Amino acid sequence: MNKLLILLFSTLLFFKPASASPDSCGLRISLLTVSPGQELYSVFGHSALRVVDSVSQTDIIYNFGTFDFNDPNFYSKFVRGKLLYSLSQETFQNFLYESEYFHRGVTEQVLSFSCTEKELIQSNLFKNLQEENRYYKYDFLKDNCTTRLRDIIFNGTSRGSNNKFLVSKTTSTYRDYLHFYLNRAEMSWIKLGIDLLLGLDSDHNMSVFESMFLPDYLLKGVGISKWGDKKLVSEEKTLLVDMQPKPEKLPLWQTPIFFFSVFSIIFLVLWNVKFKHSDLIVNKLDFYLFLLVGIFGCVLSFMWFGTDHLSFRYNINLFWALPLNIIAAFYINKENVFAKIYFLVYSIMLLILIVSMFLFAGKINVALLPLIILLSYRSWMIGKNDKKKLNQ
Repeated sequence: MNKLLILLFSTLLFFKPASASPDSCGLRISLLTVSPGQELYSVFGHSALRVVDSVSQTDIIYNFGTFDFNDPNFYSKFVRGKLLYSLSQETFQNFLYESEYFHRGVTEQVLSFSCTEKELIQSNLFKNLQEENRYYKYDFLKDNCTTRLRDIIFNGTSRGSNNKFLVSKTTSTYRDYLHFYLNRAEMSWIKLGIDLLLGLDSDHNMSVFESMFLPDYLLKGVGISKWGDKKLVSEEKTLLVDMQPKPEKLPLWQTPIFFFSVFSIIFLVLWNVKFKHSDLIVNKLDFYLFLLVGIFGCVLSFMWFGTDHLSFRYNINLFWALPLNIIAAFYINKENVFAKIYFLVYSIMLLILIVSMFLFAGKINVALLPLIILLSYRSWMIGKNDKKKLNQ
């Protein structure tokens, strides 16, 4: 009887269905997508590659989003765009535990690569782990921890070659995608800060390939990709359910549009109401307003020309935050023909910018509209009126 059972069991093992047999190379490669968190560093989500090697009995996560926060020059490198990110490894259990601890969801997509492609990807990952290869200069839009995985999946194999789907254009821009996540997270001040820094490179319509610079869109892109009749994803499953609480809506009085509106109204009242020492106060307000705007313009210029941040080039916020305002601020209360011409031209330029904000919505944050109107109005008054009318 025992011999009969052993024979039956052996027969079942031998005639096991082909789909259940292990891959001949013993590798399984998956894309892991972590849902967005509540902090700024996590608000766009995260991506990583999981490589299960049944031969070496390992289950390793490869993460291109590692950086050294303890670097003594961390902040200066970050501002100058010289902060290096790197590829790191961790166990699958640790990766899952961290996501579970922060109540973030995790989706796994098993990729249907051939053995040759899997071995090539694993070999490239091993190569990139070497000290001389593991570091790269991070760029939020073009070269980040998700785009690195995108390039491995599509460009690192034959799957991306001559694929018309990847190069087809979408109707969205980089800025559109960032706005979606920041609006959902109720981060209006962060959204303003990013809009102030981003240049026109973030405003062209992305290709499908470019749109996969964010984890959720890499997940979607991989999910719908196929070559011939074969899908890239052979299996998709939820490892952890997203348990993030819904962000609280920011009260109106804490929003940027409210702040700049109140700020502009207060300045207009002070400029147009007569009281003791009002002339002196008005002159000081003009001086500091244009001086600060000019200083901010220098900061934006530095982020464009003095750093390695490619996404900050061609910043049209410099049309209103002119660095020349630093010099012009010292000529506000002086009878100087060139200064008056400067302020008149600046005022007209701002009016054109205001109109363009409605025609090309989104390129300049709408919360800045009250400030730009204020600058245009005061520039016109400074450039057009004589000293007596200037302080009215």
